[in-house]
Amino acid sequence: MSYLTDTFRNVYPSDRSLVEKIFTPLWDLRTYLRGVHMLLMFPLGIAYFVFFVTTMSVGGSLIWTFVGPVILLATLFISRWLGDFETKSVAFVSDVEIRRPPYELEEVRGFRQQIWVRLIDPTTWTGLFYLIAQFPIGIAAFVIVITIYSIVGAMVVSPLIVLLSDDSINVVWETGQKWVIDSPVEALPLVPLGVIGFVIAAHVISTLSAAHAAWARLMLGSRSKRVSRSVTPESGDTPPPPGPGTSAQADEPTVATNESTQLEEPNTSEEDKLAQEYIARAEPFLKPVPNPHEVEADTPAAESELLKELTVREREVFMLMAHGYTNADIA
Repeated sequence: MSYLTDTFRNVYPSDRSLVEKIFTPLWDLRTYLRGVHMLLMFPLGIAYFVFFVTTMSVGGSLIWTFVGPVILLATLFISRWLGDFETKSVAFVSDVEIRRPPYELEEVRGFRQQIWVRLIDPTTWTGLFYLIAQFPIGIAAFVIVITIYSIVGAMVVSPLIVLLSDDSINVVWETGQKWVIDSPVEALPLVPLGVIGFVIAAHVISTLSAAHAAWARLMLGSRSKRVSRSVTPESGDTPPPPGPGTSAQADEPTVATNESTQLEEPNTSEEDKLAQEYIARAEPFLKPVPNPHEVEADTPAAESELLKELTVREREVFMLMAHGYTNADIA
């Protein structure tokens, strides 16, 4: 529920009065930015759908050849980049934080290991489903936005329409009664109804955009809960050697962990203890899952060199931690 709560809190902040919550979306530029974003979801959704259907069909039909697997693997990598684009656009439009799986760790791994990470990372598959689902979602969003603003816009400018048109306007109610508007004066009662309609439309757009941001955050965001803040080792520091006494709660700076996944657990098996030792050695190098509003474009070269000092197994454990796996999963 935190996905939904956080996105709606940006639309209706708790510090606003009831009147401000009602009328602020009407003149808030972000409301219309959300509307434009919902309109663009339609062509982008079509492009995503055509791309994935084409590549998966061709790659699947050629799976027994060299070309098929290459096409499918390329599709997975491209879906990651498209997911990053969608994450940044949704985060910018809705002003929410969406954390993506880290690139820094993957850059110190071999190509085969990167492919393996793509395959086991749930974000790959949830992101793929999100991009394909953008097709029906984009159609629905386009129809809603166009219909609402066409109706309320026509009501607001109805006197001008009657003045410039040779024909009268016929309004048919659900009861079957017909209202014939022959002059601009008769169309004036529609203007305040159109203004009210604009207020309602602003809330509809904001609500739908917040719901979509929650959906994007759920499907595109990293599953990692143990990564919460940045920890940068000082120059010359080396990771502590693993040992029976090593703990993630040492005096050195570490990252906050979820209470349900604390490193020291009673009655742990030998595999759990071994995983804890690897984790304790890797944690001084731990970087948070990138935040689009905080992280810099490039990773410092010094940090990349420090990451390369880890062994293959330590990097593997480190990567699994960053992707949200628990101690038991890693063991």
